[in-house]
Amino acid sequence: MSMPNIQHSEITESLDNMSLRGGATEKHAADSLLLLLSRCRRGDRSAFVSLYKATSAKLYAIALRILHSEHWAEDALQESFLKIWKHADKYNNSKGRPMTWMINIVRNQALDMLRNPQYRAEFEKREPELEPSLDDRDPETQAEVSDGVGKLISCMQQLHDGQRRIILLIYHQGYTPTEIARREGCPIGTVKTWLRRGLAEIKHQMQLSNPAFGQ
Repeated sequence: MSMPNIQHSEITESLDNMSLRGGATEKHAADSLLLLLSRCRRGDRSAFVSLYKATSAKLYAIALRILHSEHWAEDALQESFLKIWKHADKYNNSKGRPMTWMINIVRNQALDMLRNPQYRAEFEKREPELEPSLDDRDPETQAEVSDGVGKLISCMQQLHDGQRRIILLIYHQGYTPTEIARREGCPIGTVKTWLRRGLAEIKHQMQLSNPAFGQ
C-alpha cells in the first residue's frame, strides 16, 4: 500500500493549522489523533491527510532542530509519515499518546539521517553559508551576538533546576507539558507553573539589561 501523495508545500501550510492548539484541550487533541490513526490502520487516506495537516508542523520543527537543514528535515518528515502510514497498526495506546509515538518515529528518522555520509558531506558544505561562524562576522555583530547568547545563558542559570529542565525539554526536545509530567512524575499543573514562571523570569532578566527586549 503506497502512502497518499502530499506536497512539500503542505508543510508550510500546516504551520497555520491550529487544530491541536488554542481552544482544543490536550486530551481532545490526543483523542482526535487516536481516531485518525485508527482510520489510517484501515487504509483511510483522507484520515491520513488530516493527520498530516494536524501534526506535521510540530514534527517538522523537531526534525529541523536535529538536522539544521530544511531539505533534509522535509525528507525526514516524509519518510516518517510513510512509516506512520505503514505501521499505524503497531501503535499501542497503552504505551503513550499518538503524538509521542509519532515524535519518536521522527526523532529516530532524523538521527538515522545524521549518520548518512551524504548528509554529513552536504551539511559540511552548506553550513558556512547557512550559519556563518562568529569569526566571519563584523566585530560589531560578533560582539552583539556573543553578548546576547551570554545573557540568555546567564538567565537560564538563574532558574532553579526544575524550571530549566522543563524549558529545555519543551523548546529543545519537543515534549509537551503532559509528556513531561508523566516523564518526571509530577503534576501537570506544576509543569505549567514552572514553565510560565521560568519564561517570565528569563524575559524579566533580559529586559533588565535591554529594556527593548520583547517589545
